[in-house]
Amino acid sequence: MARVDLPESRLRLRKRRRFFRLGILFAVLFLLVVSGVVGLTYLPALQITTVAVSGAQTLSSSTVEAFVRERLAGSYWWVLPKSNIFLYPKARISSDLLSAYPLLASADVHAADFHTVEVSLTERQPRALWCSGSCYFLDESGVIYGEAPAFSEPVYTVYTSTTTGSTLPRQFLPPAGFQALASLVDAIVRKLPGETLVAVSVTADNDIHMSFADGFVIRFALGDQGGDTFERLGLALGAEPFVSHKLAEFEYLDLRFGDKLYYKLRD
Repeated sequence: MARVDLPESRLRLRKRRRFFRLGILFAVLFLLVVSGVVGLTYLPALQITTVAVSGAQTLSSSTVEAFVRERLAGSYWWVLPKSNIFLYPKARISSDLLSAYPLLASADVHAADFHTVEVSLTERQPRALWCSGSCYFLDESGVIYGEAPAFSEPVYTVYTSTTTGSTLPRQFLPPAGFQALASLVDAIVRKLPGETLVAVSVTADNDIHMSFADGFVIRFALGDQGGDTFERLGLALGAEPFVSHKLAEFEYLDLRFGDKLYYKLRD
């Protein structure tokens, strides 16, 4: 069977050329629109020129400002400026601040106007110390956040535990658990005005050992209700043999077993 290819009709050829020209026209228009939009993002009226830092106490405001400006430099995909007030990396700046400075509890970044970004910081406040070789500050939420200097005399309650890791910040205990424990520890210390607390240890079994300078130790369970533990301590201190002996004469008092109190006198 023979085959003959007929020449393309003029009408079809004109349509193909028309579609080709329209395609080029739309491509050019699209590039012009995109170029115009990109150009608008570089308008001086939309560029961030000021970084205002508030809430910095231990941290230097100038250090934070320089940190933020580093993240406003450059562009996305070598096209869109990061310094544009509508495009700046707000979430990244906030998360990077918290990662770089464990001292910070929060970092709120927001636009104040078309030229100004405000950075509102909240610094952690020391509530106690966590020590394992070196000592670190603990805030009220139980977060270990910064290495502490050596104090010439006790300033903060010292906590120890099996918590490991070198990344800061990290959680010592859940916020509610730490706040309850710290309040109970403070109440017990006030209950024993003649005793000097040395450290509060959290064991792998979630038992608490409060160690005092004279060697006396109070033991209780981390999961117990603080009021119950404090009540059992009061009952113990008012009973024999605690009435007739000084606490320094005891090795420990164990409050972990409900109504049964266990103690040991030193040999």
